[in-house]
Amino acid sequence: MTRSHWNTLLFWVGAILIIVLATLFYQPAAAKTGSLLVWLNNRIYVMDIDSLNLERVGPALRDEVMVPSPGCYGLTETPCWVTAGENLYVVQSFRNTPSSLGALPFGQGYDWIDGAAVSWSPDGGWLAYSVFDVANNQAELRIVNVESGETRVLATGVDPKIAPAWSAGCAAGPDQANCEVAYKTKPVNVGEVEVVPSLAALNLATGAERVWEIPAEPIFELHWTAADELLYSRPKRHFRYAENGTPAYPIPSASQLANMSPDARYTVYYQPFTLADCPASNERADCMHVGVWLTTNDNGQNEPRLIYSTNLSEPQARGLNFVPVWSPFGNGFVFFQDGKLIYYDLQRQEAAIWHKSLGDKLRSLPVFSPNEEAVAFVDNAGQGFSEYRLLVVNPRLQPIEHIIDTKTGFRVLAWLPN
Repeated sequence: MTRSHWNTLLFWVGAILIIVLATLFYQPAAAKTGSLLVWLNNRIYVMDIDSLNLERVGPALRDEVMVPSPGCYGLTETPCWVTAGENLYVVQSFRNTPSSLGALPFGQGYDWIDGAAVSWSPDGGWLAYSVFDVANNQAELRIVNVESGETRVLATGVDPKIAPAWSAGCAAGPDQANCEVAYKTKPVNVGEVEVVPSLAALNLATGAERVWEIPAEPIFELHWTAADELLYSRPKRHFRYAENGTPAYPIPSASQLANMSPDARYTVYYQPFTLADCPASNERADCMHVGVWLTTNDNGQNEPRLIYSTNLSEPQARGLNFVPVWSPFGNGFVFFQDGKLIYYDLQRQEAAIWHKSLGDKLRSLPVFSPNEEAVAFVDNAGQGFSEYRLLVVNPRLQPIEHIIDTKTGFRVLAWLPN
């Protein structure tokens, strides 16, 4: 064998050895793709997933409404902002400015409303919020440009507990001809006349307003379809058209805990059922299941499909213990069943178990990584007095687990882009 052959052989042997050693000793983690925006010990921080190092953003009390902007999820190129009650912070990692911008503007004669819902425009530049008009004893809906501080009053007599909904047309800014902000009015009595609640949609460019009366029942959320049709949901979270109150899709009577995709094309929900071939004598004991169903919002043209189920009679069966959570871009969703984290891929139409051995209670909504290949969440399988365990799960890599030492609580708000 010539010297050149020996050199070639040694090269390939060395290359193979390096690959083998890397496989044995280097186990990559799901956490290499970014940091988390978290609430811990009455403050908001940026947390490095590997080291748990904290970068302070600003103070926030447990009951204050904390809502990250679209930039925190990588949905827009704008900075990452986050609310904490009446305070507004920008994450320093995104911009070299002080993190605390002070209170949202509301002026003399107005008070902040504790627990008032807020919502971000699709372009990540505007925030809708409500303040209380002391003189007129009603809530006033406003929007503010978080860059310039420009503030506009949109409506009075609104329900501050229901988050305003921005239509898809607002993605290019609030002054576009098809940008509308929807909100719920708060029913009041005028003399002896009871004013029924209604939903309204205001066109920010033209000032035109559409109004729909709705039943005097609690509602949970407002949502726009791609065709600019306004939907609302009741406490069971199923959606109906604001225009006529009809269901946006077939709604089985026993179904609950529904969640609609960001583009309003799909809805996932839970529903118990029994097997068709179940003997009548065994119906309760062996045949009761609870399933996860996916329906297309196409006016009933397609039947809902069962994507996952569990037999409630089996040992350790705990049913479904959390509302399904869609990824920001709507490519799939995760749900929790019998202590397992399950992901459903919308394109492949496949459900896969991403993780097992979860605690029996979740303490914060799961958040997806910017590439939607991993999720981070908090359950109660901690140690000692804490009972807060941070889990970062990527099905292709080893999961990361951290016990968070806290007495005041811990939440994951967003997985920040790189």
